[in-house]
Amino acid sequence: MIRCDVKFGLWLLLGLFVSSGYSQEVTPPTTWYIVRHADRDGSHDALTEAGVQRSDRLAELMQILRVNHIYSTDTERTRNTAGPTAAKMSLPVKLYGDLDKSWFDQIKEKHPGDVVLIVGHSNTADKIVEGLGGKGNFSLDDDEYDSLFVVSTKGREARAMRIRYGSQSGKK
Repeated sequence: MIRCDVKFGLWLLLGLFVSSGYSQEVTPPTTWYIVRHADRDGSHDALTEAGVQRSDRLAELMQILRVNHIYSTDTERTRNTAGPTAAKMSLPVKLYGDLDKSWFDQIKEKHPGDVVLIVGHSNTADKIVEGLGGKGNFSLDDDEYDSLFVVSTKGREARAMRIRYGSQSGKK
């Protein structure tokens, strides 16, 4: 895993990842950033103080990476994770529900060349990565909050990777 806390390093790393191997066409690749909601207060829906800080860190990263669309499930913890990014970027948070083929087809068609943040859950982040075309093991432990998945898509091509952001969480 790669842990990036230096803004320039993350920008450079993701820029190289997104641009490598794609032909020079008019429409750039679509970049999808997928995270699980930030640190949760036990079984409650609220974020912990560490979760609030992680959400703020995510907003800083998404500003640097120029996210222009945000999706979240309709739970307090996911909306509060997406909220600082939405506020910083003056963007609405679009709510989503079922992760079925039609939803993936719709968002892929709607966002060519865009930079999109999707906030989900420990049991959906890997499904989102896979639904966008990413291949690999992207499962999350119940106490893991510091994974940021990056999926870059161009036509039928997709590349995916996991990086870490914010303070370390879970069993490493």
